[in-house]
Amino acid sequence: MTISLRQSLFQLLFFGVFITALLIMANVWTITSKAALDQVSKNIDVANTVLEQLMAERSNQLLNSARVLTDDFGFKQAVATGDIPTIQSVLENHSQRIDADFMAILDLSGQVIESQPAIFAKDTAFPFPEIVRSVLENGGADDALIVNDGLYQVIMLPIYAPNPIAIAGIGFLNGDAFLRDVKSIIQADIIVSLHSQSSSNPVVLHSSLPRYKAERVIAANQQTLNWFDVTFFRSAPYLIRQIALPDTISKEVTITLAVDVSNHFDNFSALQFSILVISLMAIAGSLLVSMFMAHRVSKPVASLVDAANQLANGNYDKSFRTHGKLREINALSVAFVRMKDSIQQRQESILTQSRQDLLTGLYNRGYMETLIEQQLNSGKKLQVIGINIRDFRTINDLYGYSNGDACIVTIAERIKEWSGTAARLSGGELVWFANEPLTQEQIESFHASLELPVITNQVVMSVKIIFTIINCPEDATSTQDLLRKMNILLDEGEQGAAWCLYFNNDVEQRYLRRLNIITELKKVLQTQQDELSLVYQPKVDLHNGKVNGLEALIRWNSKTLGFVPPDEFICIAEQAGFIEKVTDWVFSQVIRDVLFLKGNNISLQPAINLSMQDIQNRPLLEKLIQLLHENSLSTRDITLEITESDLVADANLAIDNLTFLRNKGFSIAIDDFGTGYSSLAYLKHLPVTDIKIDKSFVLNLSADSEDQQIVHTILSLSNIFDLKVVAEGVEDAQTMNILTEWGCDTAQGYFITRPLPLSELVEWLDRTEYF
Repeated sequence: MTISLRQSLFQLLFFGVFITALLIMANVWTITSKAALDQVSKNIDVANTVLEQLMAERSNQLLNSARVLTDDFGFKQAVATGDIPTIQSVLENHSQRIDADFMAILDLSGQVIESQPAIFAKDTAFPFPEIVRSVLENGGADDALIVNDGLYQVIMLPIYAPNPIAIAGIGFLNGDAFLRDVKSIIQADIIVSLHSQSSSNPVVLHSSLPRYKAERVIAANQQTLNWFDVTFFRSAPYLIRQIALPDTISKEVTITLAVDVSNHFDNFSALQFSILVISLMAIAGSLLVSMFMAHRVSKPVASLVDAANQLANGNYDKSFRTHGKLREINALSVAFVRMKDSIQQRQESILTQSRQDLLTGLYNRGYMETLIEQQLNSGKKLQVIGINIRDFRTINDLYGYSNGDACIVTIAERIKEWSGTAARLSGGELVWFANEPLTQEQIESFHASLELPVITNQVVMSVKIIFTIINCPEDATSTQDLLRKMNILLDEGEQGAAWCLYFNNDVEQRYLRRLNIITELKKVLQTQQDELSLVYQPKVDLHNGKVNGLEALIRWNSKTLGFVPPDEFICIAEQAGFIEKVTDWVFSQVIRDVLFLKGNNISLQPAINLSMQDIQNRPLLEKLIQLLHENSLSTRDITLEITESDLVADANLAIDNLTFLRNKGFSIAIDDFGTGYSSLAYLKHLPVTDIKIDKSFVLNLSADSEDQQIVHTILSLSNIFDLKVVAEGVEDAQTMNILTEWGCDTAQGYFITRPLPLSELVEWLDRTEYF
């Protein structure tokens, strides 16, 4: 059965308004009530946090007051001599000055010497012996106690002269007045109640609420609230949370935070009532409006339906205006016209956005590739300059992403001042080319204009720009080839300090070698192989002339690449993200070699070098400990070395992980000391046992006065920090004699011996005078 449009509109309007009003009313009712409950819960959590902070700050203030008393020379003398009148006078004066509720002096056995006022009887045992033990063991105690049905915050400190001679205690009553003061800060009531053995209901000791209210709140014990109950009945207006207490009073006392939720729900109740009234009015009005509108919309609606079909078919030329008697229909007609114009504008905007970078207004990567391809296909000579902000990620991390974006925008605006075509590829990478290649002088001027400091949001950022220049068609004949070679240049630029790089075969060969090293090293680490090996360079104790340790050094003789220096492939492994596998191999090999040496009655501890990434990798460090345990070795069987620059790179993380290793029993040395950006000043924060003077200061020690001054200074200062010193790069007897005379602990270098494979090391130890 079909119905007319008029009937359909009537039903649609009526039921639509009716159902919508009901849903809105129910939804708003539910959401507002639950929002009120969430707000109350958050407020009480905040109150809990603020209370904890207030108590902590109060503890610090009380501790400072207690220290003033225990540090007073006259007071110490009075306690030491047993001068009771002086003690009483000092206690009375200090109590009045800091507004303490009681002060007491105990002897070291816990007997009360004096109490002001006489809360504790003289010559009796202090009733809380566990606190006395805590003071003697930990040098002080901050606790809460129940004394004479009152909750006191107590600070107790030993009195030194210079050894402990007595214990001073200061108590502050957390009474009603104090709780009311705290309430004014945290906006929540506080109730202190005592568990009663004669009654199941706790006894209220102190409260910011009137006592009868506090007792009802405690009895209700309302931990959660039902939103329906709070909204309509308000039968339990307080929401409470209990606070964790010290062990000394946790079985006797409960501290409760209570928040009156009734005020939080008043505004929501008014809103809910308004929604109810509006919904009822809307339902009633819908009856009248639906009847009035039904017979007036059929013809204009039909016209608009036709217009919508035309718009759907992409016909933007047809007129969408209709002229009816209803203002809404006419407005809908105008909206259709605006929608058509908006769609047209959006299509144009989408086309523009598909070509532009939204942040800088430059072209984006996709459109720039199209433009470059067009230039290359036309046969024109093209000089493409890649513009890269060095360490752009560091700028984001240091100054924030908003300032990083501002930096990119500023650089883009400077580029726009030069006649040419520019695009942003990604992050801090941009590309630019002009109709005519730039001269070297123009390139330098262009670079200088981009490297000016960027000032934004009162922040001055120094930027370093790398230019990577590709000349086409000599260097590249396609866009993909051009971008690939630009990435090769960028990789080269990140490794060095040059700001302008031109593509040539040497650059590509270095890049290909890096790729080959990565490929071959991964293959070697994944298979059973004999390409990687370890050599050991002995260290000699300069006090007795005997070998006291070894340094494990990795070597790689690749079947494909030949000998690869460790400095080269270690650095590449770090950048490629698999240095962990290299270190893991070293761990396993060193442990095997230690077991071999022990089997030959040789007890020397090899030192393993750890990279920055190794120090940041806690699971890898834990794996080393596990390997030692599995092979019945201890952390005393090897030592660890880390370079100074790695420590400076992330000092906090380094300290945390090195402390972990030191606590496990490892000896830790700072390698290449003196080459980083810091000094000995930070050594007091590091859990290290040794420092190794970099060989650059030792190689010419016998002839270079500046090196002598540096080495002598390091030795003197390390003595202050109680650190052992190892000198690397000892190449002659004169240098070894100087180091011995100056008190250096250990020497290492070719004068003693070159690094040796394990088998040769055993033979050398068998014949050398140093063992």
